[in-house]
Amino acid sequence: MALADDVASLAAKGDTFFLVWAGCLVFFMQCGFAMLEAGTVRAKNTKNILIKNLLDACIGGIMWYLVGFGIAFGDDTDNGFLGSGTGGKAYAIHIEDWRSSYTAEGTDWAFWFFQFTFAAATATIISGGVAERCTLTGYVIYSIAFTSFIYPVVVHMVWDSEGYFSAFNSGTGAAAPVLGGVMDFAGSGVVHLTGGIGALAGAALLGPRLGRFNADGQAVPLPGHSAVLQVLGTFILWLGWYGFNGGSTLSVFALDTAYSRDLARVCVTTTLGAASGALSSFALVHFTSHIWDVTAVGNGVLAGLVSITAGCVVVDPWAAIVIGVVAGFAYLGGVQLERLLKIDDPLDAFPVHGAAGAWGVFAVGMFCRPEYSYNGLGSHGFVYPGAQPDLLGIQIVTFLIITIWVGVCSTVIFGSLRLAGILRVPAEVEEAGMDVSKHGGEAYDLSVPPAKA
Repeated sequence: MALADDVASLAAKGDTFFLVWAGCLVFFMQCGFAMLEAGTVRAKNTKNILIKNLLDACIGGIMWYLVGFGIAFGDDTDNGFLGSGTGGKAYAIHIEDWRSSYTAEGTDWAFWFFQFTFAAATATIISGGVAERCTLTGYVIYSIAFTSFIYPVVVHMVWDSEGYFSAFNSGTGAAAPVLGGVMDFAGSGVVHLTGGIGALAGAALLGPRLGRFNADGQAVPLPGHSAVLQVLGTFILWLGWYGFNGGSTLSVFALDTAYSRDLARVCVTTTLGAASGALSSFALVHFTSHIWDVTAVGNGVLAGLVSITAGCVVVDPWAAIVIGVVAGFAYLGGVQLERLLKIDDPLDAFPVHGAAGAWGVFAVGMFCRPEYSYNGLGSHGFVYPGAQPDLLGIQIVTFLIITIWVGVCSTVIFGSLRLAGILRVPAEVEEAGMDVSKHGGEAYDLSVPPAKA
């Protein structure tokens, strides 16, 4: 018995380290977001976008601690919509880790930390859609609402063991998940579709930046100031994604499991999704514009990563390539849709995260291998023999629920901020740039020193 206890303790210690390590990779994605967004906006708004990125992590940490984690994961008395947390430990999380040999190894704390990094990353997606004209006050108010309520409800419904649409819900009868539960392993829907829809709502209600569309309604390019920052940010995000997708196994040391195998396969499918998404987007943009566009490569990488996130653990490598290729089309389709609707999205947050995220959720219903399926009814992708329509059905239903929930909540909040007059900065502030107007000066000192006599 002592040997078995020692082995279990070592496994718990290993999983604690694994989750903290993966969470650190995901948190490092905040640096990637900061660089990507800073490089994509104009130089006059660099400080502003960086402050919003920093605040996403800070506000996200406090709100996830106080409220968000409790709504997302609660306790064993929850309903399918949100965590009730009647035991009290999930809200302002406090774990009596001296009472249990398992929790004393820190795995519960590590799980909180890992999930916090996801919440912060999701909030940061929205900052790209509202960049260069949203007030700091309005953004902070939305960020608080998003990390404390909007996002946690989605997490609970899809990932919690009692969620309405969770494949990890083993309940029966009225407590059973809809159609055996959705398979969104690391969050094409939970994270990226949620962030993308929030960004779309914000961008639509803010209106376009000054000069973004001409008198004829044609889009006018407002290029960012640093392709170097864009590319470096993209590489950092790609690196962090191995923690994002790989860490979502939540364990590699647990005995009698195949989690280590799954982690390794996830890294392969994640790589292939990113690479094929980049090549697809790169080729499509060159075909339509005859330009070898660095932004198309970077956003194609991200779209491919977003799209493979839902199915990275349940698809074959060849399917990951197909998913990535289609992600390039989904991303560029989202760009064209926003232009058609005259919605100005400086970072292409909706095309990259919303459109590609939706495709990623749908793709699981097509390409999930029967052997890897964890749907409660055993449903798998329809490209394999014996498939039933249940899996694609629940993937579509969950997409609709997330879109409606986030879209309505975000519209109400952004709309209220707009009515209150605290959503958008005045035209003169936008024209001058928010760094000079609000943040004490420009991010870069480009003045030429006087020549020495």
